[in-house]
Amino acid sequence: MKALRRRAEIGTVVLMLLQQPALALDTMEAIGAEKCSPRAKTYEIEFLAPENATLEARAKVVAKGTTDLFAAVALALDGKECTEGRCGLQAKKGQSYRLSASTKLSSPDELCIVVARP
Repeated sequence: MKALRRRAEIGTVVLMLLQQPALALDTMEAIGAEKCSPRAKTYEIEFLAPENATLEARAKVVAKGTTDLFAAVALALDGKECTEGRCGLQAKKGQSYRLSASTKLSSPDELCIVVARP
């Protein structure tokens, strides 16, 4: 009986170790900061506002070592699409905002999200 219980405990531990962890969002907490994901076609971050401020979030693609200004980039703020890869927001201190960027570029070097003052 003890051997059977021991095997069950070992099996449980093995399953816990093999289980994939949940993917955590990158977090940004600074105005003027930029976060990038290498070779990503989609990228999502959580922005935690450090102060009350009028801000603009932008998405950009880096391809072949330079920022591709003509690449099709989309940005959404809390699930709402923004125009031309830019979102304006009136940030409230301590509130978090989810920013999701995507590109149709086939092989970007990086997909970035920038949150700064307009």
